[in-house]
Amino acid sequence: MGVQFGDLIPKKEISLKFLKNKTVAIDAMNVIYQFLSSIRLRDGSPLKNKNGEITSTYNGIFYKTIYMLENEMTPIWVFDGKSHDLKEKTKEERRKSRNGALDSYLEAKEQNNLEEMQKYAKRANFLDKKIIDNSKKLLELMGIPYIDAPSEGEAQCAELVKANDAFCVISQDYDSILYGAENVVKNITSSNKDIELIELEKTLSELNVSLDQLIDVAILIGTDYNPGGLKGFGPKKAIDTVKKGQMVKYISEIENYSEIRKIFDEPNVTSEYDTLLKIPKKEELAEFLIEENDFSKDRVLPNIEKISNLLGNKKSQKSLEAWF
Repeated sequence: MGVQFGDLIPKKEISLKFLKNKTVAIDAMNVIYQFLSSIRLRDGSPLKNKNGEITSTYNGIFYKTIYMLENEMTPIWVFDGKSHDLKEKTKEERRKSRNGALDSYLEAKEQNNLEEMQKYAKRANFLDKKIIDNSKKLLELMGIPYIDAPSEGEAQCAELVKANDAFCVISQDYDSILYGAENVVKNITSSNKDIELIELEKTLSELNVSLDQLIDVAILIGTDYNPGGLKGFGPKKAIDTVKKGQMVKYISEIENYSEIRKIFDEPNVTSEYDTLLKIPKKEELAEFLIEENDFSKDRVLPNIEKISNLLGNKKSQKSLEAWF
């Protein structure tokens, strides 16, 4: 969900070429939920293997990563760690929303209403530990670096940008800006259209606020740690209040204000991570996708070779001849 102040934030349309030769930190959970919503069959159901396990996530990670490599980007996937206790209310609301969407989907399925099935299926996205673990396994087999954040993935992504280990964060949310990420990029798809760059410096300049003030604006509107924010505050009222120096009047009304500020001001991140691309484990990668998850051999094998070539692997660990 993230902070809901998109209308305030200036955005710059860019082409994919703008990201050429740049390292990007991917907010993995944000992007994976997009895969679960978008990679579905005509009736709205996700892709599954013969055991009934969802594979939409692996499909998205595999082909999205290849797409980025083809466009000369270096992807680093960043996964969430343990979320802060204050996020529990938001997580519970999301669970209720997904359960409600699932009920509506099943009802539409009984009525054979494809339009309604597609509508509600996109909202009924459930992510379990096995999918997350297998997503990491897939990246490892591909030779792509990933990081397990101590806490919030957005904060860790921002840390990579601040440390100059990445140019930008890839996410549909704005939270990384609040953690100090200089650049956030939205809408990277194969259509190469409507890609947006959000620049922290430009945002602060155009809004005429500091990062500290922007965090207060977000808290007034509502974050994952105080969903809904303070009653009566939308983006415009929040920013006007902060710019007029009136925030102090409302702090006592915001439950856990100091703790929420600390989450953004002193995020729980790590500086111990590996960002190096490695040699793909081609044989194991083919087995994971084709044998374990029923991907098309005709599509997968050429793409494994493509990854190998893109990563400069001229002396592959193993041959794929046995698969042809």
